[in-house]
Amino acid sequence: MHMYKTVGQEMKSKADNDTRNWMLNKARTEANADAAIKFSCWLDSLIRHATTEQLNRIEIIELLTQESIHLHNTGLRNRGVN
Repeated sequence: MHMYKTVGQEMKSKADNDTRNWMLNKARTEANADAAIKFSCWLDSLIRHATTEQLNRIEIIELLTQESIHLHNTGLRNRGVN
């Protein structure tokens, strides 16, 4: 015996799915905005450090390389990759 959904059940199911998708998209958008703000603040701190310490081009490149490696490793740790 097959169970069929009524029109009302179909509409409720679609509305639930639409609401869930909207909430997920809103959460993704907010997470991306938060990440952009954090990254901007991080860049500002690197700029301040390079300016205060009067780093030359080579030192700035080394600083950026070290920070890139740190961010990469942090991302791997947060994903559970060792």
